[in-house]
Amino acid sequence: MLTGRPKWFTITPDLFDPVRRAWAVWVICSQGFASKMDGPFGFDKTNNTTSKRIAGKRDNFTEAYEKRLEKVQIECADALYIIESRDHEEAFFYCDPPYVGSNCGHYKGYTQADYEALLRLLSRIKGRFLLSSYPSAMLDDFISKYGWCTARKEMTVTVNIKNGNPKRKIEVLTANYPFSIEAKDWQEAQ
Repeated sequence: MLTGRPKWFTITPDLFDPVRRAWAVWVICSQGFASKMDGPFGFDKTNNTTSKRIAGKRDNFTEAYEKRLEKVQIECADALYIIESRDHEEAFFYCDPPYVGSNCGHYKGYTQADYEALLRLLSRIKGRFLLSSYPSAMLDDFISKYGWCTARKEMTVTVNIKNGNPKRKIEVLTANYPFSIEAKDWQEAQ
C-alpha cells in the first residue's frame, strides 16, 4: 500500500470497516513522528531511514502477530475499570500509563489525579502488577507505604535523537512482588 502526505491528511478511520480502520491506525502510528497519532508525518532528510523503518514494520506485520495475539484480550475502556473488573489472585497487569510531566501526545489530558487514582487502585488489587513510569514524589510515597519493589534506569529518549541533542530520562519499573533485573545498568532501589 503506497501512502503519502495527501493520503495522510485524508485518513478518516470512522468511515472504514473494522479491518480498514485497524490498518489506518497502524499506518498513522507507523508513519507519524514518534508514532504519535495526532503528530506530524515522520520523515528524515538523509539515509532514507524512515522509508526503511516503515517497510520493515510492514514486512513484519505477519501471521506471527496473529499467533501472538491469539489469546489476548484487547479492550477500549477505562484502564481502572479493566483492572478492577479483571482482578483476581492470579491476574497480572502490565501498566504503562501516559507519563505525567511529559508530552503525552494523543493521551494529553492525563493528570496527576489520574495517576494517583491508578496508584491507589494498584495498592489494593489481589493480583500482581508491573508499572512503567518516570520517577515522582507521589510514586515514591506509594512505594514506601506499600513496600513495592522498584528499579530505575537512565535511558536516552529516542524521539528526535537525530538532532544531535539526546535527552536523558529515568525510567522506573515498580511491582507489588519481588523481581530482579538482569541488566547491569538497572538499579534496584528497594
